[in-house]
Amino acid sequence: MPRKNNAPPHQLFHFASNCQQKRRYVNEKMAEAAAEHQMLLQYDLELSVYKCDLCSGWHLTRRPRTK
Repeated sequence: MPRKNNAPPHQLFHFASNCQQKRRYVNEKMAEAAAEHQMLLQYDLELSVYKCDLCSGWHLTRRPRTK
């Protein structure tokens, strides 16, 4: 008999709620400008930007950009 999914309802949409907690930028240019500003304030910080599949906005990340 297969196991039932007993995850609480709030965990079913974990990625959507996670996205809502992030700062969202309208376009890549604005996200790049914000990333550069943060990196000027903190010299050892490396940020890149990515397009979010959930909200279609742009977010910052510390992960290096993959090509």
